[in-house]
Amino acid sequence: MAKKIFLVLLSVFCIFLIASAFYIYRNMQPVEQDQSGGNVSFVVEKGESLFSVIDRLYDSDLIRNNTVVKLYVKFIYPAAIKNGTYSVSSAMTPVEILKVLESGVQELVKVTIPEGLTSRQIAEILKDAEVINSEDEFLSLVHSADFASSLGVDSETLEGYLYPDTYRFQQGFPSEKVISHLVKTFFHTLKEIYPYYDEFTKEKMEEKIILASIVEKEYRVDGEAPVIASVFYNRLNIGMPLQSCATVIYVITEELGKKHPVRIFESDLKLESPFNTYYNSSLPPAPIANPGYVALNAAFNPAQTEYLFFVVEDPVKGTHTFTSTLSDHNKARQLYLEGFRSK
Repeated sequence: MAKKIFLVLLSVFCIFLIASAFYIYRNMQPVEQDQSGGNVSFVVEKGESLFSVIDRLYDSDLIRNNTVVKLYVKFIYPAAIKNGTYSVSSAMTPVEILKVLESGVQELVKVTIPEGLTSRQIAEILKDAEVINSEDEFLSLVHSADFASSLGVDSETLEGYLYPDTYRFQQGFPSEKVISHLVKTFFHTLKEIYPYYDEFTKEKMEEKIILASIVEKEYRVDGEAPVIASVFYNRLNIGMPLQSCATVIYVITEELGKKHPVRIFESDLKLESPFNTYYNSSLPPAPIANPGYVALNAAFNPAQTEYLFFVVEDPVKGTHTFTSTLSDHNKARQLYLEGFRSK
């Protein structure tokens, strides 16, 4: 009799073990068997406990059973997760998800930095995308001569060296690493444009980056950029003020903190600032923007012309009329004004 009872209990125990194993196995499978739901972003907060993360995975329908997964990590797989933003899917098993959260390899945020922005505007874009945590910290590093030197830039600022492009960063990425990547991309691109740039003196290099930043804000048609650069170089060579409206706008928006003006008035041309190239005959003390490929190429490989002036020819197409004398410039300007008034 005792033997029969033992066999019955043993059979019940085996059935229980098999059922339990199946239950655990079933609940350690993906919620979905395909990728129809796609990947989703999942954030592990700083200091958050593993059990709290498992509960939220369950609430987000990313795992089948939070209790089973908790028992799994308690007795079998004590996962050491890291805070951050991750890309996971309901088509992944709980173990696969936990391994992603352990890896520290976070979801990357796609950020596009357009040509011609200032470091302040770039900081705003990066902060809005949650790539950086602090605009002030970012800008403090950009304007640190010591940090610039550590990146191989012999300048008081990294303005002009933050290459505009489309990047992918982790959220909450250190500002110094973001800036370093932008600067490295700048020099990689410059190497393609002008392989011998490292032979320039500090002053010559600064001149070209500053001019590239001005050209960036002045051109609209790619083919005209080298010609616009030639105008500025020709003016510098004879001690003639650059008279770039872009530098006046920089003073208004970046130094005075006002909105971008719809038009520039005569009084604006007299604003006292080292960046105002109507008020001063020299180059601005630093770049007024971060130039892209076209503007950099124009500054390092300018066209060879005798032009000293340019004025808008077609505001829709963004083309200009280039001239070598003031009288021809005035004629071109008059033609533009007559055409503008007739519309």
